[in-house]
Amino acid sequence: MKFNTLKTRLVVSFCLAAPSYLLLWTIRGYDFKDLTLYGHLEYSTAVFIILVILFEGHHQKSMLLEKMISWKEKMIFRFWLESLFTILFTPLVVTPVMVLLYITIWDMSVWFPGMIEYNLFALPFSFLIVVFVNIEGIIEDWKKSLLENEMLEKENAKARLNALQAQISPHFLFNNFNVLNALIDDNQKLAQQYLDALSDIYRYVLNYKNEELVSLTDEVGFIKKYLFLLQIRFDDKVVCDIDIGNYGGYKVPPATLQILVENAVKHNEISSRKPLMISIKVKSDFRLEVRNNLQPKNGASESTEVGLKNVSDRFKCFTDLPVEINQNEEEFTVLLPVLKFDKNEYSYL
Repeated sequence: MKFNTLKTRLVVSFCLAAPSYLLLWTIRGYDFKDLTLYGHLEYSTAVFIILVILFEGHHQKSMLLEKMISWKEKMIFRFWLESLFTILFTPLVVTPVMVLLYITIWDMSVWFPGMIEYNLFALPFSFLIVVFVNIEGIIEDWKKSLLENEMLEKENAKARLNALQAQISPHFLFNNFNVLNALIDDNQKLAQQYLDALSDIYRYVLNYKNEELVSLTDEVGFIKKYLFLLQIRFDDKVVCDIDIGNYGGYKVPPATLQILVENAVKHNEISSRKPLMISIKVKSDFRLEVRNNLQPKNGASESTEVGLKNVSDRFKCFTDLPVEINQNEEEFTVLLPVLKFDKNEYSYL
């Protein structure tokens, strides 16, 4: 139900006219009792007109600003803009109306110190009007934010499930058990290492399946095990360089690196002539970069980008910074915000 309507604004203007007599008492002082009934009516009408103009001026201004600078996007900047407009707009309304009242109705000379007092008294009323005309929009933005956060939480849960399902899919199991079966006959020691790595991967999946964020150290430890499986599967034709510097304590959603590495393996040719080169590192601008050389498979179907959307959706739960995806003829790069944990709140570095 909307309360910021023309009818409501007129009613509120009428109600606010009554406290303005405090100003009349202050300015007129001893001769306040000598003000005639017509004088009261004229003064009340002038104040009512001022309040109506302030209301409509602020209303139109706020609707225009909301289209360009919403409270949700730039609250601090919007606050100062509203305040500046109020300070400048109020005297432009109050002074002409009161001068007109003095000169044409009361047939009195204008007392300019009194004009300053009128404007100073009107300023708090003008700020109250600003709050009134904006509060409905702020509440609506707040409700939308709550709804968006709820939707993001649902998407996050769905994304975690998708990541888990991708790791334990029959296709993933089939490939790894085939490799393991071949190794058992050819190289039992390597087969044992392969089995240990596979066990560690599933242990990681089970331990962190309900976690929203994990440390870079844990995620890198996991991806190294995953890369070990890939390197055996592709005869060392998958090469990965990892450098996270001193940022091991910072956070990413679990299985983020696995999704991106798997994405690179899925969509690129891997051969002795064209090995897949992957780089994972934290850049100088404090973003985690996952980059691979681009060598699309012949006849490969167009990517649905489900994995990339999975990663992007989960980061939206913790930061406004986007997951940036860049591609040229030679490389495919994904840039991720690096998150840190401080006093029960996540923020980006």
